[in-house]
Amino acid sequence: MESGPELDDAREKAESALRHMAVLGIPPTPDNFAVWFAYAGGGDPHLRRTIDILMDNGQEFDEIRNAELHARFVLPTYRTSAVDTVADDLHAVAGRLSHTVGHAGAGARRYGDALSDASDALVRSEAEDLEVRTLVSGLMQETRVMEASNAQLRERLEQSSSEIAHLRETLEETRREASTDGLTGIANRMRFERELRTAAAAAMERGATLCVLMADIDHFKVFNDTHGHAVGDQVLRLVARVLSDAVRPGDLVARYGGEEFAVVLPDCELEEAGRIAERIRDRIGHKHVVRRRSGADLGAVTLSLGVAAYRFGEPIAQAVERADTALYRAKQGGRNRVVVVDEPPSAAAGS
Repeated sequence: MESGPELDDAREKAESALRHMAVLGIPPTPDNFAVWFAYAGGGDPHLRRTIDILMDNGQEFDEIRNAELHARFVLPTYRTSAVDTVADDLHAVAGRLSHTVGHAGAGARRYGDALSDASDALVRSEAEDLEVRTLVSGLMQETRVMEASNAQLRERLEQSSSEIAHLRETLEETRREASTDGLTGIANRMRFERELRTAAAAAMERGATLCVLMADIDHFKVFNDTHGHAVGDQVLRLVARVLSDAVRPGDLVARYGGEEFAVVLPDCELEEAGRIAERIRDRIGHKHVVRRRSGADLGAVTLSLGVAAYRFGEPIAQAVERADTALYRAKQGGRNRVVVVDEPPSAAAGS
């Protein structure tokens, strides 16, 4: 059996991970094992503190929570590091090859210079050995060809290194685009969920507050069908701009889907979150949509909003569901209003 310090350390972490999973009744799937192996390794202090808080609070590690831990701590690290590692490796390989070819080219030049000196010496000595002189001349010619080929290869490698650097910039831009809603320019749902997981972990670590706000444009379908999709898109961009201007620095505004928006409010008490929601509702109510071509006033837009607080240890989906339930109540209550829920998860879910 193979052994060694690294293998022994890995075996110890694996056994520790499996013990924790067995005690907590966590199914030994590859994704779950990856989370608990990382926990046993202690390399990610955020993961360790999050799990410790969950265990201290007696939270159940059900399928949803296990999936959230994997999505929050394992997948982002793997994807980012994998892409960055490939780009770094390609860049390093190109650099090493260019360096090696450069040395080879310098060696070829020195060899060619030595042959040239030898040829000159033969000429000066009036040597009559035509065969030797022909051989040296041929070697000189081949050496010059090799120098030219090395120079061309080095130029290509330097160009490849530049292209790889550009690729890294493109990958970073792609990441940004993948997290942005194409129509409104604000965060998309994927980024909202990722940032909410991060904010929830930070809130548990620091004992801080966190709220979620959901907003929906009232009667958007009627408005869209009446005035056309171009105007509908104009309304979505307007709402995104008002939301972004009305929240605090550090809050995240996202398009959740269709005409629904979401906001992550870290370090925010429920009462303050309600005031922010009212500010948003008031500001959007004073905006009128104007048809760009004709200048016709198409009227005001209103929002219904729901607000809920995140509770330590709960799956983030429950906080979003409570905020969405509050939004639904605002719709039922006549629209153009804010509903704030301050209930246990089970009570909000069952209403």
